[in-house]
Amino acid sequence: MSNSIRIGVHSHNLSVFTLSRKPELLEDLLQPTGISVKWIAEKGGKQTVKLLKAGEIDIGATGTTPPILAQAEGVPVVYLATSQPRPVHGAIVVPEDSTIHKVADLKGKTIALSEGSYQQHLLAIALDKAGLTYQDVKTVDYRTIDIVQAFLKNEVDVWVAADLTLAEVQKNHKFRVLLYSSDLFSNRSIYFTHRPFADKYPEALAAFIRALERVDRWIATHFSDAAELLATEIGNFDASSWELSLRKRPWGLVPPSQEFIAEQQYATDVFERFGLIPNKINVSEALLSEPLSVFETNLAVSEK
Repeated sequence: MSNSIRIGVHSHNLSVFTLSRKPELLEDLLQPTGISVKWIAEKGGKQTVKLLKAGEIDIGATGTTPPILAQAEGVPVVYLATSQPRPVHGAIVVPEDSTIHKVADLKGKTIALSEGSYQQHLLAIALDKAGLTYQDVKTVDYRTIDIVQAFLKNEVDVWVAADLTLAEVQKNHKFRVLLYSSDLFSNRSIYFTHRPFADKYPEALAAFIRALERVDRWIATHFSDAAELLATEIGNFDASSWELSLRKRPWGLVPPSQEFIAEQQYATDVFERFGLIPNKINVSEALLSEPLSVFETNLAVSEK
């Protein structure tokens, strides 16, 4: 095993993405350990499972679904930390004049979402609670269509949308929110590694978590600067839109709670029943024997 910590970076996890652009917040913490950092660019959180399984990264930062998929594929996943609950991140929406008024009405409908992301978690448990299965609907992955145009042209019946894109479309178009992710689960960002790295390099992992808390504190106290950075480095939206989104998000990390583990276990059980993963898994097996004792920040910033 190398003397570096390889961190997967993509634009869907803003804390790690920002940290990769302000690496000094981590590098000085790693210096006493003798371990360097390598930033591994990813196209998105869905690539994290493949890279972690192949041993090409040591740390992943995603929503709730990728670590479930990784554990189901035999990766010895270890949960390190989670964000605070993300109440505004994700919703199931329909056109304003749609005949769909409740989740049970989704039977037989075409639903656009990002497969393998938290959106799959949201849709699966929504269907399960309504007495439906994944096979009762037709899903279309974002990668195969222009999702916004497909939704506006009624080429799909339902859209599982992320907050920023939803807010942009909302400026010029009307639609109805069937439910928000917060109606069903806490929808946290997840930070995880694999067991061999956790066993060998606990000091490096502690440094990583402390650095994430540093960067979260910086974002939460420099919204405008952070928005400018993201608008420049990621694009997609202007700085004002980024700032609005940042102000609505929670900041600060917490250890994996029993509530979170129960949510993940429920999702894995639904995934297994729906045939989305090949076997049953025990999420609690992905916990450290002793949680990292480095959680100092409790920002919980959220503007309603």
